[in-house]
Amino acid sequence: MTSRHRLGALIASVLLFAGLVAGCSSSDDSKGGSVQLNLPDGRSVTIPDTPERIVTLGDQWTDVALSFGVTPAGYYDYSKSATGELQPWYGEKLADATFVDPTKGDDATTIAKLNPDLIFAPGFASDSPEFQQISKLAPTVNSVSGQEIDPWQDMVTVMGTVLHEPEKATEIIDGTKAKVAAVGEEFPGLKGKTYAFAFMYGNDQISVLGDENDGAAKLFTDLGMKMAPKLVAEYQRTGQPRFALSTENVPMLDADVLIIATATPQQADTLRNLPGYKNLKAVQDNAVTFMTQSQITGLNSPSPNSIPYVLDLLKPSFAAATS
Repeated sequence: MTSRHRLGALIASVLLFAGLVAGCSSSDDSKGGSVQLNLPDGRSVTIPDTPERIVTLGDQWTDVALSFGVTPAGYYDYSKSATGELQPWYGEKLADATFVDPTKGDDATTIAKLNPDLIFAPGFASDSPEFQQISKLAPTVNSVSGQEIDPWQDMVTVMGTVLHEPEKATEIIDGTKAKVAAVGEEFPGLKGKTYAFAFMYGNDQISVLGDENDGAAKLFTDLGMKMAPKLVAEYQRTGQPRFALSTENVPMLDADVLIIATATPQQADTLRNLPGYKNLKAVQDNAVTFMTQSQITGLNSPSPNSIPYVLDLLKPSFAAATS
């Protein structure tokens, strides 16, 4: 693998297989000034002043920036890299931003040309050989929680801190939570229901989420739902928040609601014909939501604008599971 592909491939790999910990201090939130973030990996990042040219190297950070009305100078987007399409919840807000395309040059060189004064990256990006190069270009924030997928609330809080807009952060968090709460009120029967969340990335392999504390699971927790017990048990056995499930183990996906994405429509047909699939409770109750690769990132790496979008997609399954 060439160096130009490393960061993009790493991000794609984790996304497919895949309370604020950061200490924040600011000289004066009302007037700008320096901000220091003490990150879970032990790094201390100082941002001298309110950033004007932000580069976001992850779907969540990009959407969080857009939620504040900030258009990144540059961004990396897994969906665009993999499918050629941006997630629909971005709208046209990235029209004036530069896409950091890992297939068209060294990532660090591309980002350097954007003259960033702050870079946001997913926590897992620090494993990339290029991360050290990138982090030398400008203050660089990766994981703010120490988890594989950061809770979106934590990310909004951090963005509000570095932009000196804590009130805006509170507004975004409260507004998004209100939309989740509204769905809970619409489907009160979801409390106590189980769910399974998976991605079929090959004809014989399925990636499954098993960590109920993962940032991708918190949306369902907020709705009072619980992860399928067999998936939780497998995570506890392996220690892997996202683990591969062979197709003969499809019965482990048994839950009241099943959310699954496939790389191609043909793989969706393959899944439907696997032994055990038709016996799943969600299948029998018509409580299955199939998503595209772009759509599933709205759950796998939730953010303020993706959450209401995917909730609308899930409503038919919620209705079927609670009828």
